[in-house]
Amino acid sequence: MRNPSKRRACVLPGVILALGAQGCATPREDGVSDANRDAPRTPHEAYAAALEDAGLAGSSIVETWRTAAAEALGTATRIDPPFREIAFYPGEEPTASAYEVSVERGQAIQASLDLEPASDARVFLDIYRREPDGSLEPMASASDSTTAIEFEPLRAGTFVIRVQPEVLRTVRVTLTVLRAATLAFPVQGRGRPDIGSRFGAPRDGGRRSHHGVDIFAARGTPVVAVADGRVSRVEETRLGGRVVWLRDETRRHSYYYAHLDRQLVERGQRVRAGDTLGLVGNTGNARTTPPHLHFGIYARREGPVDPFAFVVRPPTRPPGVVADSSALGEWLRLRVASVVLDGTDARSELPRHTVARVLAAHGRRHRLQLPDGRRVEVADARFERMDEPIGDLVLDAARPLLHSPAMGALATGEIDGSSELPVVGRFGDYRLVRPSSGASGWVAAGF
Repeated sequence: MRNPSKRRACVLPGVILALGAQGCATPREDGVSDANRDAPRTPHEAYAAALEDAGLAGSSIVETWRTAAAEALGTATRIDPPFREIAFYPGEEPTASAYEVSVERGQAIQASLDLEPASDARVFLDIYRREPDGSLEPMASASDSTTAIEFEPLRAGTFVIRVQPEVLRTVRVTLTVLRAATLAFPVQGRGRPDIGSRFGAPRDGGRRSHHGVDIFAARGTPVVAVADGRVSRVEETRLGGRVVWLRDETRRHSYYYAHLDRQLVERGQRVRAGDTLGLVGNTGNARTTPPHLHFGIYARREGPVDPFAFVVRPPTRPPGVVADSSALGEWLRLRVASVVLDGTDARSELPRHTVARVLAAHGRRHRLQLPDGRRVEVADARFERMDEPIGDLVLDAARPLLHSPAMGALATGEIDGSSELPVVGRFGDYRLVRPSSGASGWVAAGF
């Protein structure tokens, strides 16, 4: 049965401001939610359906792709924008990445992808909200024709951004994630340093609270519209002096500009973001203070809202990628031991000479794929190619040569008990050996 209340929530003005967004679909293949089955599909879900229609449902590669999409959402990397990562996605082994970010009310999430080199490969970009019970609800998706998305939530929360290329496409991607203020700054040429009083500060000896922010500037500095809207009131009051009210129908907010020296608009006038509404002054109860604008936001059926995150621009320059990204996609070995960063107090370490595939680099960190399929993050890792042996392994009995370092792994051959094998890497109790004849493989052995 259709859930009409959820469907309305998906299309409320101001909820989704996505570049080419495909609406608020519920991707069934992700195991996120099974409601609203007739909702518009995200490009990711539509692609999965097309694979099924082509008769590929149940095939190993497609099932691996679908599993990777679902698992990525459950193992998202916590990030603090501005963030930039260079990542490698191997086409022969479908994978996906997910990133968890917190956003304040009044901020938008901006995520963009650059494919290196320029490619016609489809890379799906989706945003989910993490609900209090831990479940994920789809919020917005980039369209088939874009690799960028901007999403403005109605309330603060935690969101998960997922990146996944289509099946059998090997790509190298640079992901950039930013937080953005959703409104223009209300005083021309000013910014965060000019805010002198914040929302909630006590007034009149604690009998009331400050319901806005005070932005100090020279008398006569232009005061501008923070968004497109309609001027709903132009008046003079005892407290606010000369004031202007601007109505934003998209977000259902009213913006309050007080203590103006002059008002330069009329009631009912339509304005665009950045248009001048008046000039900074100190009229009303601000006569004894330096000129400033009192700016407030009032939400319908809610009252005053803290404007700070709406108008203050967060940092937009991501830290440089210091970690080596030249060997993305390659299987290498660690030159020195590296600590695994798992977000807990427990510390685990990858020993020197551990074999790993380098999947991504951001800041000073790498994301690695281990031979058993696990993905871990390490800092300040150093790698080397497996050209030179790190020692020899002498066997006391015949052993199978394995495809991977795991019990029950496929045997690709057998090594007799008299062999002395050059070892080029390690993983746990297994050694990656390079026989004089034949391909490299893993052997279970002490070392």
